[in-house]
Amino acid sequence: MTIVTLPQHSPAADTLDRIDVLLIAPAHRLSDLDRHLPATWMVTRRAEMPAGCREPDIVLLDDPGPRSVTAACLRHPAASIVAVLSPYSDHQAVVDVLEAGADACVRSSSAPVIAAHLEACRRRQAGA
Repeated sequence: MTIVTLPQHSPAADTLDRIDVLLIAPAHRLSDLDRHLPATWMVTRRAEMPAGCREPDIVLLDDPGPRSVTAACLRHPAASIVAVLSPYSDHQAVVDVLEAGADACVRSSSAPVIAAHLEACRRRQAGA
């Protein structure tokens, strides 16, 4: 068995990499997400998709339907789209948002878990 050890996360690397996350969610949802992301990441919260905001690196949609995902993909073509669904959502809901264009789907309500998925998404962006 081969075990791969990844390098430790370096806070110094974060200072070179400002990431803008657009969170489309009700005000009470994921209120502590910023605490679990690197310090240089900027989270902008909106209750609905804004028309003229700065282009985000990642769009995080809370409990979206497929149409919302497609709209986010069209409005922010350079951004990664991450859908957050209920931990109890069925597999078809996951398939639907992924087929609608989401880059990732997280079935969790835990801010640390969602933050980890956002960081993984950013690593995939940087590697592309």
